[in-house]
Amino acid sequence: MLKHAAVFLCYACAAVAVLLFGPQWHPLIDQRAAIGLSLAVLLGGGLLHEVYARLGRETFLAQKLLSLRVTQGDALEELSWTRRELSVLREAFESVGGVSKSGKSVDEVIAEVKVLQSLITRLAKSSKAPKQAEEDALEQAARQRTFKGSQITQAKPKAKPHPLRPRPAATPSDQDDKTSALPANANQKPGVLPPVALGLDDSAILEVARQALRDDRIDLVLQPIVLLPQRKRRYYECFSRLRTSDGFMILPEQYIHLAEREGMVTAIDNMLLIRCVQLVRKVQKRNEEVDFFCNISSHTLSDDVFFDDFVSFLESNGELARNLVFEFPQSAYDSWDSSAAIYLRRLAELGCRFSLDGVLDLNIDAAALATRNFHFVKVRVEVLLAEPEMAERLLNDLKEQGLRLVAERVEDEDALVEVLDIGVDCAQGYLFGEPRLARPAA
Repeated sequence: MLKHAAVFLCYACAAVAVLLFGPQWHPLIDQRAAIGLSLAVLLGGGLLHEVYARLGRETFLAQKLLSLRVTQGDALEELSWTRRELSVLREAFESVGGVSKSGKSVDEVIAEVKVLQSLITRLAKSSKAPKQAEEDALEQAARQRTFKGSQITQAKPKAKPHPLRPRPAATPSDQDDKTSALPANANQKPGVLPPVALGLDDSAILEVARQALRDDRIDLVLQPIVLLPQRKRRYYECFSRLRTSDGFMILPEQYIHLAEREGMVTAIDNMLLIRCVQLVRKVQKRNEEVDFFCNISSHTLSDDVFFDDFVSFLESNGELARNLVFEFPQSAYDSWDSSAAIYLRRLAELGCRFSLDGVLDLNIDAAALATRNFHFVKVRVEVLLAEPEMAERLLNDLKEQGLRLVAERVEDEDALVEVLDIGVDCAQGYLFGEPRLARPAA
């Protein structure tokens, strides 16, 4: 109120000054003209004051609306996480057959809820970061609103997002680092991956990733690893794929660098780890002899809180270890720190096996791998065929230590023949099966 009173006094005093001193300032201004000019100054000042007051009121209402919007978002976020925690509790109790069987069942439920709660905390942090950025941006926009004459500029409407389009049929050469390309008729087969969303910019992909984390749209994808020469499916490797609200798929090469930049990649990796463990539990109920390879990235290894809870969970559910094979990239293996070594030793003591992935240097110490409970080494077929002598030497060293060599990206019969000539006993690639969505009841 004081600010408006001061503004009113300013133009009122100006009008009085024109009325009293106008004839003295200019000889052509008589008393009647001075009265007209003073009224014009008073009226013009009043109009400008009204515009100024309306702009101030509009800015105030915009800030209040922003505050209400943020409060509503927080409430919806809390409701979403509460629902997820209740769902987690229900699934945990159902998965162990209820707590009435034994005291050990109670401990198992507590361990699983604890590790999932740690994951939920990580997801909540990932989803709140963009909300804060949006709040800051809106506040900054409100502050920058200024009055220029009587013209008020309006904010331009947001550009419409690019429509999602199915990805054309891929070829084996178009596959990502881990999985093979999809067949042209993939959409016609049950369980195959949905089409890939194309034409999305970085901001749209980030929004899809945030919504996938918030709405639990991270799908588990499996690709078989076969025993040679029988081609028997003995193992499956687990991958994650993000799904849009329209049912399209976002590949890792589309979102991984953005997720790393925004701090979301750890939450995605951890979610994959939990999904893989839940899948193992369901498979064990059917008494199937199938093992699952699950990647543990450097981001997960560096997340001490989650990984400690995860290891404690496996310690409370030791029967899960026999069907789990944790994969580590060669780059992460070469740079393990002491805390990571402690966690991995605890996993090895539980009976978990390890696999070395992403191998580019075939000069590997097989004995050192064996002492750390590694049972598999995965090498791309092109790396093996580029150095056949080194590949044979590596294969012999691995067999002496009881390790298996897995040839990755075997896409055709010619490549398979060359792999068999080397003596490789496991292979993975499009030739043996494309990546498929894991069935919920698997």
